[in-house]
Amino acid sequence: MKLFSLHDTPFEPISHDPHLKKKVLTRNALPYIKHISHATFPPGSTASEHSHSDGAEVFYCIRGKASFFINGETAVIMKGHLLIIEPGELHSISEILEETELLYFFTNYE
Repeated sequence: MKLFSLHDTPFEPISHDPHLKKKVLTRNALPYIKHISHATFPPGSTASEHSHSDGAEVFYCIRGKASFFINGETAVIMKGHLLIIEPGELHSISEILEETELLYFFTNYE
C-alpha cells in the first residue's frame, strides 16, 4: 500500500509554464506512471503548446471547465471528463473557462 496526501505535498512549477503550479502526489510509484499530479488553475489561465515523445498525459477534471487545443482540434473538458493525450500530440490549454481542478497522470512509454 502507498498513501499520498495533497496536504503534505508542496507546489512546484509546471516545466513548460513555470508560472503555473502543480502538486506532484507521487513520482514513479508504479512502473508505468511517471507521476500523478494535481493542479488548480484560475480562470483565463493558459498552457503553452508542447508535446511529449516519452509518454501520454491523462487528465481527469475534478471541477471546472477547460479548453484544450490538440493537433489542431479543440476539446473542452469539464467535471467528470477524462482526456488522454497520446505521445507526440501537440497540445496546449487554450483557455481555462472557470477555476478548474485537474488530476493528471504522465505515463511511461518505453
